[in-house]
Amino acid sequence: MTPIVPDPAQKLVVIRDLVYEYGNLMAAAHFDLKGLPPWRTNCDDAFILGCRKIGDFLLTDIDKRYKDDVLAMDYVPLIAHRTWDLPVWKAKWRDDMNKYLTHITYRRAEDRDAKGLPHWEHEVWVPQLRDEFKKAWSDFRNAVTDSDFSAEFDNQLHACQNKPGFEAVIL
Repeated sequence: MTPIVPDPAQKLVVIRDLVYEYGNLMAAAHFDLKGLPPWRTNCDDAFILGCRKIGDFLLTDIDKRYKDDVLAMDYVPLIAHRTWDLPVWKAKWRDDMNKYLTHITYRRAEDRDAKGLPHWEHEVWVPQLRDEFKKAWSDFRNAVTDSDFSAEFDNQLHACQNKPGFEAVIL
C-alpha cells in the first residue's frame, strides 16, 4: 500500500480517534499511579502502549509515513517545523518498548544493562513521560493553525474530559 495523502475531511474525522488515544494515555498514567495491583499493572501496559502510539503520531515525519498512519505533521502548515519533542521517550524507551510490550525474552534485561539504560519502574517513569507527552501534545496543539482542526480538537478534548471516569484525569 502506498502512503496516503489525507484530505481535510479525513483529517477532521480522525481527530476523534487522536483525542481518544491521547485521553487513554493520560487516563492510563493517572490510574497507573493511583491504582493498586493487579489492575495498576494493566494500566502500566496501557500507558506504555499509549506512549508508543502517541509518540509515533507526534514524531513521525510525513516522508516516513507508514501506509495510512495519521501524523501530527498532517495538522500543521506544510512549511512548519516540529516544535515539540519527546526527549526522554526517544532516548530511554522508544526503541526498546517492543521487548516490553510484546516479547518476554532473556535478552530484555541484558540489552538494557548493556546499553546503560534503566529498567522500567512505573513510579519513576510514568510521571516523567506523562508530563513530557502532555507538553508535546500541548506544543503540537499550539502549532495547529487551521481553525476547523483546532475547534474539533477542542470539542473532542472537552467531550473526552466529560466522559465517566475521566473527571480526575488531567488532559
